[in-house]
Amino acid sequence: MTDLVERIERNRFVGREFLLWLWFESETFETNLRPAGGSPCALWFETRMTLSFEKDESVLKSASPAASPEAKEALRQGKLPREAKLRMTNGEHEFAWILRGDTLAFASVAIPAELKDKGDDVHEVFYERMRLLEELEAILQALWGDFLTLRLSEAWNASIVPMLKRFADEKRADADAYLQVKKRILGKKSKKG
Repeated sequence: MTDLVERIERNRFVGREFLLWLWFESETFETNLRPAGGSPCALWFETRMTLSFEKDESVLKSASPAASPEAKEALRQGKLPREAKLRMTNGEHEFAWILRGDTLAFASVAIPAELKDKGDDVHEVFYERMRLLEELEAILQALWGDFLTLRLSEAWNASIVPMLKRFADEKRADADAYLQVKKRILGKKSKKG
């Protein structure tokens, strides 16, 4: 059991890197994300973001904390997003939630209200809420799959990390170059699957 706990603690950074990658993707593609094997969506960071490194923590609160100079400064100091409030639209549906990087846990999930009639069957309302949560989960799983494929590829350190460093330095990422890397790596993923 101790070995499992140690492995979890050693790899906690992966969820934080996932949040960083989502931030990078949402800014690079102006919130328009297209996960391989998932629905296109618009995703952005809003109202609250916590970045940390060891015990040093920066809590940013604003309408768009990811766009603040303080957020990029925290990245340059070696901090990674530990927790963020995200908003996503998928078609006509809009979701909001807090994503915790250390555990990839959701909190304060707000889903679209589909059934508004008070006369709706309680079971129908429950099933509709579950369907909407599954929709959100499917998109996040597709994004997580893309992230892991990229993170475990040789391109991560060779190509993507330098782009993330430019991103932290508040320099615009070369979206076309990044898209080429993504297509090359994620294309291999779809050929294997």
